[in-house]
Amino acid sequence: MTIRRALLAALLALVALGTLATAARADGDPGSDVLGFQNLFVAGDANVSVQQQVQLGNLLTAADKDGFPVRVALIAQPADLGAITALWQKPAAYANFLGTELSFAYTQRLLIVMPNGFGFYWHGHPATAANRVLGGLHVGAGGAGLATAAQNAVLALAHASGVRLTVPPVGAPAGGAGSGQGAQPVAQPTATSTPPGTPVPLIAGIAAAVVLAGAAGGWLALRGRHKLPKLPRPHIAISGTWLAGGFVVVAVAAVAAYSAANLSGGTAQSSSTAETSALTSNANLDPGTPLSGMAPDFTLTDQFGLPVSLSAFRGKVVILAFNDSVCTTVCPLTTAALVEAKEMLGAAGSQVQLLGVDANPKATSVEDVHSYSQLHGLLYQWHYLTGSLAQLQQVWKAYSVGVTINEDQVDHEPAVFIIGPDGKFAKLYLTQQSYSAIGQFGQLLANEAASLLPNHPPVHSQLPYTQISGITPASGISLPTAGGGYVSLGPSQASPRLYLFFATWDQEVTSLGGQLDALNAYQAAAGKAGLPALTAVDEGSVEPSASALPGFLNTLRQPLSYPVGIDDSGQVADGYGVQGEPWFVLASPTGKVIWSWEVSTSGWLSTAALEQHVHAALADAAASPA
Repeated sequence: MTIRRALLAALLALVALGTLATAARADGDPGSDVLGFQNLFVAGDANVSVQQQVQLGNLLTAADKDGFPVRVALIAQPADLGAITALWQKPAAYANFLGTELSFAYTQRLLIVMPNGFGFYWHGHPATAANRVLGGLHVGAGGAGLATAAQNAVLALAHASGVRLTVPPVGAPAGGAGSGQGAQPVAQPTATSTPPGTPVPLIAGIAAAVVLAGAAGGWLALRGRHKLPKLPRPHIAISGTWLAGGFVVVAVAAVAAYSAANLSGGTAQSSSTAETSALTSNANLDPGTPLSGMAPDFTLTDQFGLPVSLSAFRGKVVILAFNDSVCTTVCPLTTAALVEAKEMLGAAGSQVQLLGVDANPKATSVEDVHSYSQLHGLLYQWHYLTGSLAQLQQVWKAYSVGVTINEDQVDHEPAVFIIGPDGKFAKLYLTQQSYSAIGQFGQLLANEAASLLPNHPPVHSQLPYTQISGITPASGISLPTAGGGYVSLGPSQASPRLYLFFATWDQEVTSLGGQLDALNAYQAAAGKAGLPALTAVDEGSVEPSASALPGFLNTLRQPLSYPVGIDDSGQVADGYGVQGEPWFVLASPTGKVIWSWEVSTSGWLSTAALEQHVHAALADAAASPA
């Protein structure tokens, strides 16, 4: 019996060694190494084009923002599974395996796409309904077929859950029609044949397990061959088998601890690298400029007519924005990002103070900053400060913020400063003109604020910093409307299309309600004259709340005769080249922008003038070569 026990002890020691060694392999399952911190895994040799990867990544980002988080792994060949090739062509089994492995860091939906079908896993949820949806879909040949199947699957699963998504077009400009910037792909970690170096503590653990288990086996073998003098021993005896078994228990515990630490620690390091790469290549985000020194103190008057000093918020992180009180271009993007940043911090947001300083020398009254705060839903969320022109100029100079007036238009640097609890500068950000990047910008501000707060509270947002592509007029999309239902945007082979982008806070600087009423006349005239019909788009990404648009429409004298869609993601505004609100866009039947008009700088057009501009733009487009 003792010889068998010795052999069993040795065997258990080898099992422990093998288990630990397997855990030490960083490429045992490449998908888990990537999906712990990214929403898409594609091996480098999967023959999926960069454009398709970017398009699918953008779709997954949009899905996450719309409340349907899902991560996807495209498995093109057995090598993509690393050490677990036994699960090749078994997508459902692999989904369960990978989902369980990822559950340390990710517990939402997981989609696996293999050439022979789909696998789905959602921690704590049955997969029956999802499998029913996926059962009606087809996977095409090659890497392109996998990517297309993944897109169709995400759309179908989202639709079944009541979420309507649209696939961003391949090659669409990421920064809007006028940016000239293409979407920048994030480098995808791929499976390699050479595993990274095994951590020293794990090597030491393996060595110790082998030595101790081997010693136990040797001791039992020696006892079996020779009679050894009896040694005093306690009343409770521990056999060699139990001893070796104990080593296995310890080894398994070590594997679990190592796996958890490796997934969290390794993920954090890889995630940081990926985020930095994405951030530096994102033309719609300023990664921030580190600053030093004390932030100059000042005292100005807030929207309630009360004096407020910067130094009064010592002990809190201050996010200070220089904002034009009648701005309809970049400033609303800044304030929307500020609100999102504070919300992302949860309870820790109480340790962050939002401040604004008026940056318009022509609109410096308390009424101006109060009106802006009220219409943007900020009345009780920040202090928007103003003062005499001389006082404001002193603050602008102290913070090196340029403010100028060109052709009666105010121009200022959209500066956002992060100031630490000690009153010292931390970083300076410049807001970029991108509606779809508001959430990412808010997350940047929240992360910086959290790094300055005691105990570094978590930021309740995990948006990737990959540049988000705009949805151009060349791509079809359905937007929800305020009254329920959807309105379609995009190319129409029958006729051109006219759009008006606006936000409810435009009423601060223009007679928005009356002008929307007046456009009913254009809609009627267009039908008779064969002109393109009008569709309005409310820029929901910068509205103060979901109820802002319905509430505003209820104040109009009569219902609008044209549909009003809601662009919650900001991708439509970016793709149509919108640079401010209100903004007209005329698109050709093929989806090319052939005319635009910025109301905030050029004024509203009468019905007759609008008809003339549309006629002229269509004539010019017809005369120009395609």
